[in-house]
Amino acid sequence: MKKFINMIRESIWIYPTIYSIVALSLSIGITIIDKAYANEMSNYLNNLFYTTLPLAQTVLSIVAAAFITIATFTFSTTMIVLTMYSSQFTPRVVENFLNNKTTMKSFGVFLSGFIYAITSLLFLRTNQDGNFAIAASVGVIYIIIGLIYFLIFIQSVSDRIQVSNLILRLYEEALEKIKQYCKVVEELDIVSEDKMYKIIDNKKSLNVTSLSDGYIQEIDYHRSQKIAGNHHCIICFRKVVGQFISIETRILTIYYDEHKEFDESMQNEIQQCILIGNKKTQVQDFSFTIQKIVEIAVKSLSSGINDPNTAIHCLKIIGILLRDLADIKKGYVIMKDKNEFGFIIYEAFDFKVLLYDAYSQIMFYGQADASLLIEGFKSLSFIKAKASKDNIELIDEYAKHLYEKRTNLNYSKLEYDKVENEYKALMQS
Repeated sequence: MKKFINMIRESIWIYPTIYSIVALSLSIGITIIDKAYANEMSNYLNNLFYTTLPLAQTVLSIVAAAFITIATFTFSTTMIVLTMYSSQFTPRVVENFLNNKTTMKSFGVFLSGFIYAITSLLFLRTNQDGNFAIAASVGVIYIIIGLIYFLIFIQSVSDRIQVSNLILRLYEEALEKIKQYCKVVEELDIVSEDKMYKIIDNKKSLNVTSLSDGYIQEIDYHRSQKIAGNHHCIICFRKVVGQFISIETRILTIYYDEHKEFDESMQNEIQQCILIGNKKTQVQDFSFTIQKIVEIAVKSLSSGINDPNTAIHCLKIIGILLRDLADIKKGYVIMKDKNEFGFIIYEAFDFKVLLYDAYSQIMFYGQADASLLIEGFKSLSFIKAKASKDNIELIDEYAKHLYEKRTNLNYSKLEYDKVENEYKALMQS
């Protein structure tokens, strides 16, 4: 059910379908009013809203033609924007444009307007009882609303094709998910790997495998915790959100006492807590949104685009995002209820992995540019300002790795001096 809901939510047809149903219902309602309640409605509406049937047919024909023209232009513009997103930014941000409510609502208004006009024309042809109708007036109001949405759509497109605005939206998405994650782990216990193994020591185990291939999109930890509490067992997740798994891959292990037994239905219940799909999502995986920013930076460093300033801006944004994660602990999160009869264990985000994934590709493809290495050290200094003692060591270790690689690059003396000064400032901070 969760997978189906996500599919509907991400579909581009949800708003056009809803708006079209409303337009069809409006057309039927207006036709009923014109045929059965024209005299009564004339007491409440000014005669200005009433038109003759020939004029109504002419106006509705114009409205239908206008809406289908606007819809065609909108779809063409959207295809151009999607192509640009894929070629200049990264294919992973295409869904960010398609999931924009302004874009989808514009599609809905344009298609529903055409459906209203064309169905009203059909019903007008079968109207034999009255000489006047308000369907044309409603169509005129509809086209005015459509033109307003058209301007909103153009404004939205012009805003979204700017790379700085795209990076800002990705930053806000990632920051929201990071804050949610930090809030969760603050309320729970994080133990080391050794302590985790002591907890599950001397217990019987049962491995639960994946039912399909794909990426782990979501894990319902709260539902899993309730299942563990009801069955008085420990559920230990062996995979994290964002990982790609195949059929029969072990995704979790159930640890229980000698007298416990678990049937297949219980295993299926736990498997339902894990949503697997054919692509990554950012619902629980903020690292995927950071990956999008990394890909934008790498794409900007390509010879076809050659925009190092965008990569530098991405480094600054990444530094600010990882700054809020600089004090996270490595280990395993224990999520349990007060009764402590059963609980779940899952791996926390590893800061070392996050650091490597965020910087490695950008620094590799931009290593020939000394200014990019300098900005990389500045970005690391943002993170170091709020980092825990253990994570500071990881930052210094990674910075040293980047600094030592500079000896293989053909920097000028001035560039060497700037890199060295920035590196020393980072190590002393």
